[in-house]
Amino acid sequence: MPFVLGIDGGGSKSAAAVSDGVSVLASHVAGGCNLNSVSLECARVALGEAVRGALSNAGISACDVSHVCAGVAGATSPDVAARITRLLAELLPQSAIQVVGDTVIALEAAFSGGPGLVCISGTGSAAFGRNERGEFARAGGWGRVISDEGSGDWIGQRAVSQCLRALDMGRSSGLISGIMEHWSIATRDQLVQRSHREQVPNFAELFPVVLRVAEAGDPLACEILTAAGFELARIAQVVLRRLWVGPSMVQIATTGSVFANSPRIRQVFSNFIRADRPEVQVRISSRQAFEGAIYLAQQASPGRQPRAVS
Repeated sequence: MPFVLGIDGGGSKSAAAVSDGVSVLASHVAGGCNLNSVSLECARVALGEAVRGALSNAGISACDVSHVCAGVAGATSPDVAARITRLLAELLPQSAIQVVGDTVIALEAAFSGGPGLVCISGTGSAAFGRNERGEFARAGGWGRVISDEGSGDWIGQRAVSQCLRALDMGRSSGLISGIMEHWSIATRDQLVQRSHREQVPNFAELFPVVLRVAEAGDPLACEILTAAGFELARIAQVVLRRLWVGPSMVQIATTGSVFANSPRIRQVFSNFIRADRPEVQVRISSRQAFEGAIYLAQQASPGRQPRAVS
């Protein structure tokens, strides 16, 4: 029996899953493979661990896999897509391989070929949609240095920036002590040095700190999460207005660890969208992004009807 493999490759983790066309048989999670934030060798190791782990857990070998689809952060770049394809070809030499952007598989996971809009916020962020005419539009997600508004990385960077401003003003905040404790530092100078060292820090790892401090009622942390919700709603609104002019019964699915873990961000996001377009429905996507990759791998398999797997 031929199997298909779906991969969700992000900045923090890579998840691979095996399907027989009916259900997900097994999956495995490894480190991130976004070539905009990790080296080619790190991506090779992460993809190798994820793929081999999923195959082992499913009890099959690489030669049993007919088609592979990988949705990878940064793969809108042809160069990145080509390098990921070569890495996967080393692991699955007999399989047909397709590499797309992570936004593509998130959309398919949420809507399985139908119209809709997905807003992603994990390590990075982006909004991507398809209307009833099959037209696509995207906003955001252009990398941690210049974009990725409302993402875990954006939240972490903003938290450090706001903490430094609070220290300049002589303000106290549980967020300051939370970040310093997490990074094992004790002074403002150390905070600045940590943020400007040669290798850019993983600011996204500070998101759980911001979340925890906000849940304890810290105003500064709450402000940052509220701002993230607004930023995410704005990029979703760009796609919404480009694809659906005027009132339309559009569904927006939110996905990613930031949306999943912050009720405040979800509420701010939904309120902002519905204030402008009250007919729009906002929901959390109930499916894993790799399920969208599996859907596309099935679609590419000759003689097999693509369907949502369970």
